[in-house]
Amino acid sequence: MTMIAAPVKRGGLLAPLPPSDGTSSAAAAVREVMQEALSALARSIAVRKTAEAAIAELGSLQRVAAERNWDGYGALPLDPRAAEHALTFLQALPTTVPAPDVSVDPDGEVDLLWQRDPTTTISVSIGPNGRLTYAALVGTAQSCGTEWLAGEIPQPILDSLARVLDRMK
Repeated sequence: MTMIAAPVKRGGLLAPLPPSDGTSSAAAAVREVMQEALSALARSIAVRKTAEAAIAELGSLQRVAAERNWDGYGALPLDPRAAEHALTFLQALPTTVPAPDVSVDPDGEVDLLWQRDPTTTISVSIGPNGRLTYAALVGTAQSCGTEWLAGEIPQPILDSLARVLDRMK
């Protein structure tokens, strides 16, 4: 089974460290070591490429879907706020998660998709107000719902993503 470590305050490879309540010199030293480790990890080409690929794809889509009717079927333009929330989501992904396919929905929201086949898939639609609508299918087991992005990926989405990724091995 694929496990995604998810402490109470989660952060992805490119997400900044969460604020700390620690005020001692030891807390400051720990924070400094953690920041150095994250910086070294972020410089690693093997790890950085996954997040960068999805972020680059999002940037490309921002240009392609900038105008109404960008798809020739009357689609709304990509909402810049949805793109900002998608960037936050991508930056918060655990480093063990492969890059999703990134697309724009006709309603102007961003869609992230991980799929092995029609029965092993998860889709997360990201709206301009930070609403995350997700649907996952693993065999015949389904999970879906609506969560809100508040700087980190909600646990129900991480749980569904872990189940899909486990089957994608």
